[in-house]
Amino acid sequence: MSLVVGSLFSSCSSEREFDTEANYKSNAKISAKGRESVCDFFENSTASTVIPGIKAVNLDNSLATSCQNNILVFPTLQDYETAIVKLDQQIEDYNDAFDQQTAGMTDEEADDYAESVGFDENQPLIDFEKDLHFCSLRQYLAELDDTWLDQQGDGAWDLNTAPDEYYIDDETERALLSLGSEFIVGDCKNGYTLYKRYDWGYASFPINDIGTATDILTALNNITNPTQQPINIVGATQGQVSQAVEPYKDSGVTVVATVPAPQGGYCHSEIKDKGEHLFSSERRIMWKHKFKDAHFPNFSEQTLMKTFTKSFRKKKGKWKKFKATIFTGFYGKTATAYQCNDYGDQPLTGKERRRKKVKKREYILGDLAVKQNVFFSVHKQEGNSYQNEVY
Repeated sequence: MSLVVGSLFSSCSSEREFDTEANYKSNAKISAKGRESVCDFFENSTASTVIPGIKAVNLDNSLATSCQNNILVFPTLQDYETAIVKLDQQIEDYNDAFDQQTAGMTDEEADDYAESVGFDENQPLIDFEKDLHFCSLRQYLAELDDTWLDQQGDGAWDLNTAPDEYYIDDETERALLSLGSEFIVGDCKNGYTLYKRYDWGYASFPINDIGTATDILTALNNITNPTQQPINIVGATQGQVSQAVEPYKDSGVTVVATVPAPQGGYCHSEIKDKGEHLFSSERRIMWKHKFKDAHFPNFSEQTLMKTFTKSFRKKKGKWKKFKATIFTGFYGKTATAYQCNDYGDQPLTGKERRRKKVKKREYILGDLAVKQNVFFSVHKQEGNSYQNEVY
């Protein structure tokens, strides 16, 4: 009898040990699944055939999209910048080819013809996104902006509600970013780092665990994101971001302000402005300029100057984007960023094309600033000109 009891006790004990071990293994599997191997995760990516080296994956950042992928991966930070240059050139080539077809037309005739054949100036960006099965910030903002424009009348437009005035102001750059203004740099050998862009700088962290990356992005995107209406075109503040990532400080989150502190005095080195201008009751432009040091992604001792001109005309009682002959550019005197000493004269530099929107993006050597009443952005539509002080 005692043998039977001992046998039963031994059997029950073994079963409990087996159950405990099985539960441990099961929990370990669940934990491993939640902390999926980073290299394995990025192995399941979509590679670009438009710009080799760029890949796309789907990393949960709490912002739902209808696409297979929601964020891009670049080998290096320099590749991020290079992608902007390459896509800009593709846009130029694509539009220049169309311009040859409409060379003998007036601006209105060319605009009507482009509409009739469904011509989209940003088709190279659309093709780039489709190739990667990627829902970009550009695509999302473009749809919002079309809706916003349809609601505008003849009075002054509130540009602070315009989706196209979002703090990521370059449409090409928007095509490289997730809805949360994010992208990833790296590879399996060297590791992956996620960058999240803000108007004042960026937040970044190494992706050591997919679950933790999602938690950090969720915390940041809960502050504000473009899917929330009305849209907040300036994004989260540095203080809000720093507070949101405080629980994840052991995960290597870095918050970097690339916008320099105000210098005081009469020299400015970080300038951003926008506005609209009516040339007539049926013609108007929206303009924008930005003067900033180029510390992101990785340029030092350079200043980035960007200007934009966006064209509109009144058509059938509604304001529409207008494929007209427009110009955007800048000129004037620059100064050294910290001493505010005269540095040099920048001749009129710009771009004129028959477009709905044209931009000029130029790196100027040196950490520069500008004084009052000496540096200007220039914007033209059909020969009519408007300029605004950059200060």
